[in-house]
Amino acid sequence: MNWLLILAILIVAWIAVFYVAITRFKSHFAPYGPALLIKTQVGVRTIERVSKHKFWDHFVSFFYYAMPFLATGGVALLIWEAVLVLSIPKGAAPSLSYYLALPGINPALPITWGIIGLIIAVALHEAAHGIAARRFGIPVRSTGLLWLIIPIGAFVEPDEEEMKKVEPKTRAKVFAAGPGMNITLTVIFLVLAILMAYSFAPVPGSPVQSSLSTTPEFQPGDILQSVGGVSVTNDSVLTNLSFTPGSQVNVTLLRSGHLITESVVYGIYVTDVLKNYPAYDAGITPGSVIVSMGNHTITNYTAFTKAESSYVAGQTVAVETFNGTSYNSYNVTLASRYSYLLSSGVSNPGISKDYPFMGVDVSVFGLILFDQYSYLSILKNPTSGGALGFFEYLGLPFHSEFPLPASLQLSINSNPVSLNLEYLFYWLFWLNFALGLMNLLPIVPLDGGYVFLNTPLLQKNKKARDAIVAAVSLFVLFLILWEVIIPHII
Repeated sequence: MNWLLILAILIVAWIAVFYVAITRFKSHFAPYGPALLIKTQVGVRTIERVSKHKFWDHFVSFFYYAMPFLATGGVALLIWEAVLVLSIPKGAAPSLSYYLALPGINPALPITWGIIGLIIAVALHEAAHGIAARRFGIPVRSTGLLWLIIPIGAFVEPDEEEMKKVEPKTRAKVFAAGPGMNITLTVIFLVLAILMAYSFAPVPGSPVQSSLSTTPEFQPGDILQSVGGVSVTNDSVLTNLSFTPGSQVNVTLLRSGHLITESVVYGIYVTDVLKNYPAYDAGITPGSVIVSMGNHTITNYTAFTKAESSYVAGQTVAVETFNGTSYNSYNVTLASRYSYLLSSGVSNPGISKDYPFMGVDVSVFGLILFDQYSYLSILKNPTSGGALGFFEYLGLPFHSEFPLPASLQLSINSNPVSLNLEYLFYWLFWLNFALGLMNLLPIVPLDGGYVFLNTPLLQKNKKARDAIVAAVSLFVLFLILWEVIIPHII
């Protein structure tokens, strides 16, 4: 059965369920576009009980007064991102699906953890609105789920007429409670995720993430333990190995808990050749081992970078390679790495204009390796990567590192319970952060927009208020659309 047929069956079944629900069970279901609002009084009673605590007065007031600062920070982040997207080449622009924090649509979000995290984030966001409303004596008519084949959200329905009667400051506090709850949960689950990460330990060695087809001796998840008798504790050891390029060396691997030994051709392999750049024009192909450049023998990655940087753009250098059976020589006229970086969208490369560039990607044995030490360092301390480390932590899913592929999980000592708790806490942090940040923005119809609209200082002249709110909303919308569209057209 193909996906189109499955989709057609789901759509037809949903239309039937939708029709029966809104015609036969009107008291419990209401249409919300193509989705259904499933109304219940269960949540109302819970909100009534929880809202009796005076703690919520302090909670709501704190986030009401914090909203201008948080919203300003959110807009500043959008402006910064609007500048950053100018450096993204058109070919590297992310798919539009990456801009939606929806499991099943955004390929970076895992289905199970994504749905669990999104439901909890939305449900508690809406519950906070209901709790705040009850603290100000505003009735909550109903609560429930927003359902579209699967649950996609939750809602709390305060009495709209009573909401209109209260003063603007009170309405603003009710709207501020939702993102305030998400921000609070962001901090709580971030701390829990960090604490859980401390139960993990790296497995010594250098894990293989992927390898060239020309080195079938390696499999994803293998952990290099030694090369030619040299112990490998982490991937930095591989940078300075010193063996004859093209020679056979014994490599010890930890594979699924068992040590095995493979005989492999040693060297710095070409993993990729950029079209229309020097190596490509000269005829060098991926899978080749670089034996020498000029009078430099390429014994390791450090030797390769030193050899390449000893020349200048425009110089022609003799490059010898080994393809496993024969040696080949090429005359390569080096290009400018500075010009290459400019064409790739780097506005200020920070190197001289005649810095050389062969146009190849290389690595020892042609492997892409996983640094489990740095990975765990980020999980245990998101700021370990410097000022932007937190954004690196947020971006782990976009590098297919959260959750880790099953093969790479072998590089970390953990148990299934701890690992799954780590994933749960991380995604609850991540989705609360995304939902909270979005709703902070001063754009109607988001919570931040309604907080702005109900600011007491703007109530003296409603015409001016509406004009100011509309202008700010349009500016924020412009920044969002700029970030989405510009990388696809420049």
